[in-house]
Amino acid sequence: MNTSGLIALLAMALCTLLSGQASASEAESSVVDGEQAAKSAAPLEQILETPMSVRESRERAQRAVNDLSREIQDLKQSVVTLNKDLRVLEEDLLFPANTRFHVFLSLDVGEFFRLEGVELRLNNETVASYLYSEEERTALAKGGMHRLHLGNVSAGEHTLSAFFIGQGPNGREYKRGSSLRFTKGQGPKYVELSIADSEARQQPEFAIREW
Repeated sequence: MNTSGLIALLAMALCTLLSGQASASEAESSVVDGEQAAKSAAPLEQILETPMSVRESRERAQRAVNDLSREIQDLKQSVVTLNKDLRVLEEDLLFPANTRFHVFLSLDVGEFFRLEGVELRLNNETVASYLYSEEERTALAKGGMHRLHLGNVSAGEHTLSAFFIGQGPNGREYKRGSSLRFTKGQGPKYVELSIADSEARQQPEFAIREW
């Protein structure tokens, strides 16, 4: 074999050797990569399946729900406050202080009269009519007051009449009317319809008085 042939043979052998080493290196690298991937995946699986991790996740979720609930409650309170402010503003716009006229009803009875309804007339014109529930009667008996009417009244002389319907002693139907002639000046006007038991007379008393 001449020199050229020997060189060619050696070159082929060298290429074969290098190719084999590269394949082995790639295979070894693949095995190492697989082992590293398996090692990195194993802790993740363990963390996800750990009971403590599940508990912490639930606690975080519960805290998030609690935070959201508080935010909703704060928002509701803001809406309530805003609605109150809007009602006050609406009353100021619709019922200016100089012409504003309020009529309230108070109740201090229990033995001689059971209020069922009331009709309110201003200058012979019906401005309010209301029927009371048992819950409303209970609230009134505890000292509450019902704003029966809010409107506008010009300055001058006016007549307010109230007609009360209910049950008197022994469950008898009871109707009674009461009137007040008043003078409206500058500024708001307040009137109270008062119903109270009279122990001396053994019957209810109805009155209309100015504040």
